[in-house]
Amino acid sequence: MVSSDVELFGRKTFFIAPDTSLVPKSYLEEFMLRGFQSYIINDDYVCPLQTKIREIIRLFPNSILYFNIDSSIDGIEWKSYIRELQDFVGDKILIGIFYISRQNVDDEESIKNYYINELKVRAGCFALAPRNQENFNSILKVLEQAGAKGRRSLVRAKCSASSSVSFRHEGANFSGHLLDVNLTHFRCDLDSNTDSFQIFDKIRDVSLTVDGTPFISDAVLIMKRNSGGKTLCVFMFIKRDDTPDLEKDAERLLNQKIYQITLSENSALLQQAYKSAS
Repeated sequence: MVSSDVELFGRKTFFIAPDTSLVPKSYLEEFMLRGFQSYIINDDYVCPLQTKIREIIRLFPNSILYFNIDSSIDGIEWKSYIRELQDFVGDKILIGIFYISRQNVDDEESIKNYYINELKVRAGCFALAPRNQENFNSILKVLEQAGAKGRRSLVRAKCSASSSVSFRHEGANFSGHLLDVNLTHFRCDLDSNTDSFQIFDKIRDVSLTVDGTPFISDAVLIMKRNSGGKTLCVFMFIKRDDTPDLEKDAERLLNQKIYQITLSENSALLQQAYKSAS
């Protein structure tokens, strides 16, 4: 992944070998709604976890890795592995750890002393309790403190060639290819002449199809420029009362689609990398 992709599509967070009672998959979509792009990586018999970590580092510089130090992985002793990994990645990757909360206070202090004071992991060291509803907020707080959004406040998804946008404005029809989208803005190439468009023009009932999922929203034009015979436009979603953002139903629908797109795209990249490296 080139640096421009990192800038445009944001920082990624990987939870390594989590217990599903600590980090259930349902958390990931909720994190995305709040602007955090996160994934779960598990060990398997086809590709060792060490190889997966190496490929993540190669494909996704500037990402964050959170290791569950209570998981048992063949060939890994967490203290030495994380020490060596941190020496290897330097400033390219942020590393953090999490674990099941200990009843013994001394055990808790020993863990924190090693990973925070000795190793100086930069993405946090935190405890979670099995099936505790507070785990979600605890992880969310850690992600915020670690800067897991990167420079993007919301996750942006690349759209497939079949994604489209269409609307009617001042008596004329407009249509084009939807390039990418997040929960507040979308970018598109319009086929028609847009000379009549003015910045901050409000467009009613914009019809968008995001990788097969249709929805309708109002929007306001905030940028346009000519590019290769088409007009590149950036729109901001607005509600019917002209306040920013999507209506709640549309927001939830779009968030699910953004989650599906980014999960599918990055999982495919990783699976191909694992296959090549195995």
